[in-house]
Amino acid sequence: MKKFQFIVRPVLSALLLISCLFSTLALAETSTGWITDPNHPPVSVLVELSGQINKDKHSVNALLQVRLADQWKTYWRSPGEGGVAPSFDFSNSANIKEVSWLWPAPKRYPVSGVETIGYKKQVNFPLTITLQDISQPARLKGLLTLASCTNICVLSDYKIDLAFEPNGLVSLPEVVFKFGQALGTIPILITEQQLLQEQDNATISRVRSSWNPLKQQLVVQLNNSFGWSKPDLFIDSDNPELAYVTFSVPEISILNQTMTATITASSWSGEVDLANQPIHATVLDTNLAVELVTTTSDQIIRSTAADSLLSIFLIALLGGLILNILPCVLPVLGMKLSSILSAHGIDRGQIRRQFLASSLGILTSFWLLAVFLLLLKLSGQALGWGIQFQSPYFIVVMVIITALFAANMLGLFEIQLPVAMQTWLAGKGDQSYLGHYLQGMFATLLATPCSAPFLGTAVAFALGGSTAELFAIFTALGLGMALPWLLIALFPRIALLLPKPGRWMGTVKLVFALMILATTFWLLSLLGNFIGTSNMFLTAALLLVVLFTLTLRKYGKRILLIALFSLLLSTALGFFLGSLTTKDWGSPIAGELDWSPLDAAAIQQQVASGKTVFVDVTADWCITCKANKIGVILQEPVYSALQAENILLMQGDWTVRSDSVTAYLQSYGRYGVPFNIVYGPGAPQGLPLSTILSSKQVLSALKQARGNE
Repeated sequence: MKKFQFIVRPVLSALLLISCLFSTLALAETSTGWITDPNHPPVSVLVELSGQINKDKHSVNALLQVRLADQWKTYWRSPGEGGVAPSFDFSNSANIKEVSWLWPAPKRYPVSGVETIGYKKQVNFPLTITLQDISQPARLKGLLTLASCTNICVLSDYKIDLAFEPNGLVSLPEVVFKFGQALGTIPILITEQQLLQEQDNATISRVRSSWNPLKQQLVVQLNNSFGWSKPDLFIDSDNPELAYVTFSVPEISILNQTMTATITASSWSGEVDLANQPIHATVLDTNLAVELVTTTSDQIIRSTAADSLLSIFLIALLGGLILNILPCVLPVLGMKLSSILSAHGIDRGQIRRQFLASSLGILTSFWLLAVFLLLLKLSGQALGWGIQFQSPYFIVVMVIITALFAANMLGLFEIQLPVAMQTWLAGKGDQSYLGHYLQGMFATLLATPCSAPFLGTAVAFALGGSTAELFAIFTALGLGMALPWLLIALFPRIALLLPKPGRWMGTVKLVFALMILATTFWLLSLLGNFIGTSNMFLTAALLLVVLFTLTLRKYGKRILLIALFSLLLSTALGFFLGSLTTKDWGSPIAGELDWSPLDAAAIQQQVASGKTVFVDVTADWCITCKANKIGVILQEPVYSALQAENILLMQGDWTVRSDSVTAYLQSYGRYGVPFNIVYGPGAPQGLPLSTILSSKQVLSALKQARGNE
């Protein structure tokens, strides 16, 4: 017996060892391993089987992984104006009928005016390998051709050779997971027939396309039941005859839920003919990636661009007009009121020129803002209305300007121009045109921390549009804000109908000077985020001493005026110091809400668990944000509603630059604060609220997001 055991044990051990070796060999043949072209090491490729088998369809799943070094990119199936699409020649394979290739959502890469479409860093392509006979061994053998570029381009061939036994494949969890992740990056394919069948429940409820042979333009129009944020559209076709057709970057216009994209087609072989051709329109937007198959028609689709631009222009005009009644601009309006009251005894032509100068100053500031934002846009920096208040240098300049304007209105000193300029201005008939022009520019700078109804819509359209649209919208904003000035410039008699100037004007000037001075101290409070509370307090105290000394020197023993001035300054300073210890300008109710930092990635997880999420994106320098907080959020019944069980409050702080907050804003097509949105089981995509909140709107959104409606 012992002798028998002595013989059997080595035999069993040998069989076990052989079994392990065969298992290892089987596992090894599920992957090619990383393959690199010796002449081009920045790019590596790997093909591995997931072990998943579909016996009904005679197919197995595989994953093609492409790994690229920094700055290198490879291309989508339609590579754009440059580049070469990847290709795989598997003609030397055995027992393989077809290899289907799925393409993740691509990105655009503009370089020196050339637009290419593709991927960077790493991209995983899901493959479906269809076999001729699933019961027989198979061999995937062929040549993968891959183009990769930085400032140079390299075309490399990679030899793929992977033999496997379909019936011996075992599901590999790690590869299955990566395969599932890769599938999640693939736009959902929808045909026109499927769209018609699911029209009532689909996000994209309609798609139309038309071809204009004269203009060589393709127009694609889509309806999104949830509205659009920052969509992009990629066009390609399965037709081999159109393989060399290049499609331009689409010119996109949005009106309500309808997006119209105009794309120019071109080919090195001459004119393009897309009439009655099936095309693939891949549309990407926030939480949306869909590939739509549509057939072009010759029925002209009217672009909404002109109508949309006109409506946005009118909205911008109205938004600029509303800026005049917001707290930011009131001090400057007071200065202008003083100018109007001083107009008695001046001829109408001179009044007209003064107010035209102010209007030009407003327009100039808006144009400068447009140039500033355009430069940021071209350099890939963050964009937004009021973004300059995230810079301590800008705030310091504004503190100096407002303090000088206030001191000038108090009569503490006069701004003197060089003698040569005074002589030139006198020769033109007036010495104050430059002052009026600067008043207009000053008004615009003070308006930027305010956000008005319609303003956000106009700015979002401008920053998301072309350069021409950007300047058109900012011109409309400037014209809207300048309308009161232009009205008096057109009808100078209005200025002459106001009361005649007298001693009472000194009091009016004092009031408005103190308003501007209060603005100075408010601007100083914003510096606390950059220089610290102690340094900010010392700066404020120094400014107060300087102003008090100048006042004493100017007015001497006029104690009453000095006392009044000191009292008002002390009050302003008290509010300023109070702002250091509280987040609110007032305390309409006791207590503060329990805010969590904005975490965009966690919102959907919270909603999936049944919670309602209220998001508030704000900034310390945003006057409208403060008004919303004091007037609505911290008032009943909204205050109690936000403290209810199962409600999570998130707050994004845009006081200083935050790339994550900027990205979150721009994902909803917003470029400024305040921004409030409510998520919940009844509104997983979120319900954006208006710029200026109301209790009714907030309560209604909370109810709808909970799913009670």
